[in-house]
Formats: sequence, C-alpha cells, structure tokens
Amino acid sequence: MGIAGAVQATFDGLKANSSSRLVLKRIRGRYYVYREKGVWLKEKQKNKTVSEYLGRITETGTFLKKTMSARDDLENAKALIAEHGGEIVWPKIKNQEMGQYGSQMIQDPINETDLKILMALSMNSRLPISKIAKLSNIKEQYSYSRITALEKNFGIDYILELNVQKFGFTTYLILVKFEDNIPTPNELKEVLAHEYRVQFAATSRGDYDLLIYLLDENSVKAEDDLWKIMSGNTLNKYKARWYLIPFGQINSFVPLRQEFVGTITNKRQDNEIYSTFKVKYNKLKNREAILLKEMNNNASIDFAKIDSKYKLSNGAARYTYYSLVRDGTIIRPTISIKNLQMLYLGVLIVYTTDPKSVLETRDKLLFDELEYGQVTNKYALIGNISIPEGIMLFSPILEEGDLDKYIANLKRSFKGTIITSLIITNILVGSLCYRRFDNTYSRQYTSLAERGIIPYKRPVKYE
Repeated sequence: MGIAGAVQATFDGLKANSSSRLVLKRIRGRYYVYREKGVWLKEKQKNKTVSEYLGRITETGTFLKKTMSARDDLENAKALIAEHGGEIVWPKIKNQEMGQYGSQMIQDPINETDLKILMALSMNSRLPISKIAKLSNIKEQYSYSRITALEKNFGIDYILELNVQKFGFTTYLILVKFEDNIPTPNELKEVLAHEYRVQFAATSRGDYDLLIYLLDENSVKAEDDLWKIMSGNTLNKYKARWYLIPFGQINSFVPLRQEFVGTITNKRQDNEIYSTFKVKYNKLKNREAILLKEMNNNASIDFAKIDSKYKLSNGAARYTYYSLVRDGTIIRPTISIKNLQMLYLGVLIVYTTDPKSVLETRDKLLFDELEYGQVTNKYALIGNISIPEGIMLFSPILEEGDLDKYIANLKRSFKGTIITSLIITNILVGSLCYRRFDNTYSRQYTSLAERGIIPYKRPVKYE
C-alpha cells in the first residue's frame, strides 16, 4: 500500500534532520516512527539492531512526538523486548497440561488492562490502535506491543462472526449414542471433514458419544444430510441412536470453516448447492465473495492487500466490507483464543421438566450466563434445544472441579430442570470461539435491564 503524500513528506523531513536510521511502520492504518541503532552484544560477540519509538505521523502530516514518564520507560522497554523476540519474566501462574487444546505453556499473569484489550478485540478486532488504547486506559504508542504480547501468549486468531441466516442457513445439532462399538476418531474425522455443512464435531464422554454442529437450509435437508452421514460406508456398520435437534443460538457463535465459506461463495461451481440457496447467496457479488473468503481466513487483513491481490479498484474491499456490515451479513470481525490453558471443553445440558419453576427462576440462569471466566466468557456457546426442550451451554474448563461447581450452582438456583453434562474428548472438525465478549450487548443483559432487574448501562461503542 502506498504511503500518503503528507505522511511521506513529514517522514522525509525527519530523516533529513536525524543522524540515526529512522523507520516508518504502518500499523492498523496509522504511521509510527522508530529510530533504529546497532548495539554490540559482548557475550555473543555480535551486533543487534534495537528500535526506539519516537512518535506517529497523522494522515495530514503532523508529527506527534511521544511523551515520556517513568511508566513510559517501563512500557517502552517491554515493547522493545517483545519486538525483538525477548521474554519478559513475571511471577508465573500454574502450569497446565493442555493436551489437544494446545501445547504446555506458562503465560504472563493477565491483568485488567489485558482484559480490556481482549474485550475490545473481541467486539471489533479491526478497531484502530488509538481506540483500543482509549478503551484500555493506556497510551497509544504502547497498545501495539501489548496486543502483540497477547497474540503470542494466547495464540489469537482473527476471525469473522457471520450471519448464516443471510445465506439461507439454520443451525442444528446431531447427537449420537453408539450401542456397541464406537468408531475411531480417524474414521469419524474422515467422514465429517468432507461434509462442508458440518462446522464443528467432537467425540464426548457422557450421555452422548458424538456431537455435531450442522448448518443446513431447512429441516428436510438436514434430515437428508443426517441420513447421508449415518448410512455412509464408514458409519453404517455401527449401531447407534441418532438425534437431530434444532439449535437456537442465543449467545456467541461457531466459526465457519474456510472450506464452507469457499464453497458457498464460489458462484462458478456448477453443482446442487447453487440452486438451493435462496437468500444472500444468489445476490452475492464477486467482490463480496472475495472479501468473505479472505476475511474469514484472517479478519485483520489489510483491505489494500485484497484490492491488490484480486486487481480490484482502490478502496473496493473497504467499501464492500462496510456494505456487508451495514446489511448484517458481517456481524463483527472478532478474535478467538487458541492457547487458553484449557483442561477440556465441558457441555452442560439443561432439560426442562417443570416450565413453571423454570420461569420463576429463569433470571438466575441469565445471571449465570453473564459471568466471565479468568480470561474469556464463562460460556463459549449457548443455545436452545427442542428435542427434548432445554438449553446447552459449552464452557472451557480451566481448573479441576469447575464443571461440577457449575452444575451444582445451577441445580441450587435454577429450578424445574434436570442437568447433565458431556466432556469433549476429541475435537474432530472445526472449533468454537473463545473470546471476551462485552455482555452488555447480550440478550441476557438486555432482558434483565429492560425489566429493571439490573441497572441499565450504556454500551461502549466499539467503532
């Protein structure tokens, strides 16, 4: 991407008046100036280049010099260490065996500033650095290094939250209980990975052995796809009870697999799916399809790179993005944390047995759903089920015994239900989204605030 003329002119003037090497870096649409110099490392007998942040240049060419304080000195040191691959040693938190959910690691202790940054990124991962700094109460020049450290510690992915109804899809769960033998994870993965409508699938321990999250056009098509999966050559030799359940998402979402987005946006394909999509798909423009594929893979991608890669006119990707946001196809660019030090994913299944008692104590469930974990929301996904009637809550479990505590708390406060649980043992396809969503935007908060159960709080604007 070219540098704005006023910015380049100011930077050229700074270079002309400096005896050191200056570098201009474009970070999230803003221009930052660094001074680079060589430092002799006596122990290693070699030179190393280090950077010092000097300030930023606005699009009008104004140079905003950084100010310094004792806190600034500490933050600048941290920024330099992080930028050059060094490690900052803090008091360490407990080590966890992460198994399939990530490698064994020790993270820096999370603090309130980090949580604010994670929430800002969760609500809009394309926020300008200046806005993230303001929301996090830190100076703008140090926001980038803090974000970079969080990306490294938590393995942050930048993803899209899309409205699947715009493409004519509804959401279903398939729950399976095998009677005798259980297919191997490899057998299951081989079958499910090729079903592009399957966005998430995992084996589990409890009332069900297999859980599948499916997108389909309608209940008839979902039944056809269920039959296709269960009667295929691999799984038809295993006796099992299969349940197809409408799943009404009421909090968070399941990230869409890149294979799925690539399939529904490829209008050149001559196959059965083109004729079945009745809503957004048939109206999808070529540049919209391009943008969705690129941003679903990396929601933080520079729009100029998309324009250049696909030879679009300057600004086309940016214009298309905001158009898809306005019409509700893109709900938000967000993040998902991969390295959460999670012991396992737990699933609480709450079956309704006494509707009257459920209604009388429902607010206690809403309060429970609004809680946060150590880093992310307490629940990564919540949805209503109707066969049987109830609700399912997916929770990352970070400490031994947490799942039992969650169940005990719900049983104690939320009446008229039977509560069981599943423990996810192996994720076969896809993933869930682990983030710190601002719950003032949730349906639970809105319900409680509108009825005066909790005081109304004006939502923060993440734009």
